[in-house]
Parts: sequence; C-alpha cells; structure tokens
Amino acid sequence: MIQPGRIAGRAVAATVTAVSLAIAGCESTSGTATPTPTPSTTASAGFTTADWATSVATSGHRLGVVGDKRVRITVYQVATAPAPTASVMVDPTDGTPVIAKGDRLVVLRYVVTNISTDPISLGIGTVAITARYPDWPWEPGLVGVRAPELMATDKAPTTPFKAGTQRPPYVLEPGASFMVGQNAPYETAEELQLDAKVVVSDDSGSDDASLSWSVKGSVHLR
Repeated sequence: MIQPGRIAGRAVAATVTAVSLAIAGCESTSGTATPTPTPSTTASAGFTTADWATSVATSGHRLGVVGDKRVRITVYQVATAPAPTASVMVDPTDGTPVIAKGDRLVVLRYVVTNISTDPISLGIGTVAITARYPDWPWEPGLVGVRAPELMATDKAPTTPFKAGTQRPPYVLEPGASFMVGQNAPYETAEELQLDAKVVVSDDSGSDDASLSWSVKGSVHLR
C-alpha cells in the first residue's frame, strides 16, 4: 500500500511536474546512496545484447515477465535504497515532493527481448514502459528520483544505448535483448502494473504509430 499522508490522500491535479519513464528517456544526475541488493536468483539468463545497447545484466531477483508473441519483458528487482534526493514531481497543493530525500526506493531493471522471427525496427523511444501500483493516486505512472550513481552501481541504466550509438532505427534482431532501469517508491510485496509501448520506426528513423503496439501485464515486488 502507498504510505498514507505523503501520497495516498493527495488528489490528481491537472498540472504537476513529472518525471516519466521511457526506455530511451533519462532520469539521472548526481546523488549517492547505499543500496541493499536483492539476492540474485539468476546466474545467467542467456541474453544476447543488441549491438547498439549496453550489455544486459541479470543480477537481482527475477519477478516475472510480461509480453506477447513478439516481445518479452523480463522484470528484475535489483535493490532497495534511500532516495539520495527528492523527486522532481511535487504535490501541486503544497509543493512538497512526491518522494522525499531518504524515502525508500526500489531499483528495477527491464530486459526487453525480441522473441519473434522477424527484426523489429525501434524508434528513439524503443519501448516506453509505464509502471504503477493499483492505488497510486497520480495520473502519471510511478516516478523516481535522479540518481545516476545508484543506477550505475545496480546496472540499471536509464537509457539502453551504449556510447556512440547513432540515430534510429535501432534494429532488434530475433533473439536480441536490451535493458533499461527505473527507480520508484518501494512498496513491499505490492503489485507492479506495467504498460509497455513498443515504438516502431520506419527506415528513416521516424516513429510509425501505425506499426507500434502495446503490451500489458503485472508482477509483484518482494
């Protein structure tokens, strides 16, 4: 459950300052914290990293998968840690951060795999994931804080691209994977609902809404 007083009693407002998660998006700047690793249950998942992506990591606890016949998203709970800074998103009624410095965070990693027999040409957004708890009261999905050192330590980068990656399309070959990370308010054993939009591009690298699609599912935190 969401902690009362800080979040649960606040109504959704029309205007908020939000940090949204997109797999090609960003959420990181300075800040340090001491993470508590989630015990690993996967020594090697046998992922083949896409040539444009950072090497896929499998540390942490595998919570489950969501997907369809074309893509599979494997969700890992990597660690928990105190928030090194407050969230950008604030409660518009009083201006207080939705996540205060020191609030407990969970670090998540999403590994996206092409399980079809055809390559998928991805746009700049690659796969945009919105995560939320059933009782999350805000219109945007779960927000996090800017914590690059924490995310780097836990191998949960907020962008999937390795250095030197060029413009889209980013071709995800059959069997290839990439990863991206997120931090969010930690709620023990809570259901994590996921809505992932696969952003497909044309040959020029422009997003093609007619070819893009979404997958939904849920896992439970530890």
